[in-house]
Amino acid sequence: MGKQKNKNRYLFSIRNRIFIFAVLITAIPSLSMGLLLQNMLQTTLEEKVKQKFADSAQIMEREISLWLKKRVYDLTVFSNASIVSETVTAYLNTPEKKADDNKKRRQHIKILETYLSTLQHQFKNYVRIFVLSKTGSVIAASESGGRARPFPFPNDCIEQISDKQWFKGNAYIDSRDKSPLILIGVPFFLDQLYEYETLLAIEVRLTGLLPLLDPAKFRDSGDWTYEALVDIKTGRQFLFGRGAKKVLNEISLAPSDDSQKLREYVNGRGERLMGLVVPFRELEWGLFITENYEKAFSGLINARHRNIIILCCFTVLMGIVAYLLSRQIMVPLSVLTRGAERVAEGDLDVRLPVYRNDEIGFATTVFNEMVAKLKLSQTKLEQLATIDPLTGLNNRKQVMSILRDHYKYYRRYKTGFSVLMIDVDHFKDVNDTYGHQAGDTVLKQVAELFDENLRNVDSAGRYGGEEFLVILAESGMDESIQAAERIRKAVASHKFIHEDQEIQVHISVGIGRIQKQDGDEQKVVKRADMALYRAKNEGRNRVVYQADDDQQRDAAEAGKYLSP
Repeated sequence: MGKQKNKNRYLFSIRNRIFIFAVLITAIPSLSMGLLLQNMLQTTLEEKVKQKFADSAQIMEREISLWLKKRVYDLTVFSNASIVSETVTAYLNTPEKKADDNKKRRQHIKILETYLSTLQHQFKNYVRIFVLSKTGSVIAASESGGRARPFPFPNDCIEQISDKQWFKGNAYIDSRDKSPLILIGVPFFLDQLYEYETLLAIEVRLTGLLPLLDPAKFRDSGDWTYEALVDIKTGRQFLFGRGAKKVLNEISLAPSDDSQKLREYVNGRGERLMGLVVPFRELEWGLFITENYEKAFSGLINARHRNIIILCCFTVLMGIVAYLLSRQIMVPLSVLTRGAERVAEGDLDVRLPVYRNDEIGFATTVFNEMVAKLKLSQTKLEQLATIDPLTGLNNRKQVMSILRDHYKYYRRYKTGFSVLMIDVDHFKDVNDTYGHQAGDTVLKQVAELFDENLRNVDSAGRYGGEEFLVILAESGMDESIQAAERIRKAVASHKFIHEDQEIQVHISVGIGRIQKQDGDEQKVVKRADMALYRAKNEGRNRVVYQADDDQQRDAAEAGKYLSP
């Protein structure tokens, strides 16, 4: 019978049910295979698109480098013209101290501006041509383009010239026609040591690079491919290919981290794009190149649709199977969960019925045992939290909690109460003479005397060390004095025995009664403590009643002194 029971328990265990579910899952390999094939296809397509974009960027960078070198070559030719070199040299050699010298310098500048304007008119994309100082201030400029219009001068101009004998600035936008511009320049070398004081620079439109951004180079996908040049440091797009501005302009790019990851973007019109920012190796620019998502991954999308149909069919089938199996597991687990919630809310009287002979039945049995032990432990903890372990009285925290309740009751119903602060006289001498164990014995027996001499409605607690606090419920001045005297006399007449040694002990008692002006329960404790202080100062082994701690009254009203 026992073997049959264990066999049934094993047969219908949760582990076997999960195993059956796993077998059903493995019996449907097409689902996993479909997902695997889709991931492989997506990875392959992404690598293909990424490589196509990277190749385009590499070609773009090479063409831009050639374009820049052509501009640098033009500048080199301009700077080597005798009229330029001789006029610049004459300008630099003319001092500024005399009026005649300043006139000569202006004449040199006029010659340069005339020559630069002539050059500028010969090149369509050259907006302005400058002769600049080493720091970027304008010495002479061509007339066309507005000489006063500012331009960004690169901070690293000196480093660029030292590295490659020419410099270029960052791309910026012409405020007049919104076309992108760039400043390119070369130095006027004055000697073989490559010392220079002036620069020849051109402000050139980048629209000359637009043919490089023509999407027609991508053949079949050209109508769905969009390119733009990007400032890598800022992520700003400054030159768009044909049809790209309306598609890419609203896409915000973060500064590139050179990761060159293929990402999905959505523009302001809701179009999905797959794009890549490819930084150029020798320029501070990059190519932002995108392709319509549906066109780039049309094969992947079709495969995904097929997989979704297959997945839906198997999901329905597996959902039915999973539902039937889950009911066998989740119904009893929900009962167990509700029981755990009741325990969490503080109800330790929960006991769940055990109907099953599997793991859930075992867990329910263990749960019931755990709750029973938890209830027992909570009872013990409550006792430890409220009872002084030595005397068996309320501890300080508990007796103060009781005092707060009395105060609230007084505020609501105006039922007065009194507090006794009790201190064992010369308790240190008892410890020093008879030992600390004798002192503990004295405290225990004093606590027992409290139980014998107090009413059921009264409360006593150990306040700290050899001090005790007693709350006398619904007591007036006379009743509290009588109760205090009764306790004092009981202690004085009691024979405290420890290891066959008789110890004589006395106590001092201070009485404080609640007053209507008291703002909290601490006031009455303070009043009783002041009375105890008086009792100890006036010779100990006595009871002192403190009527009011704030006002001076005559002896009959302010307090009563009672001698033994």
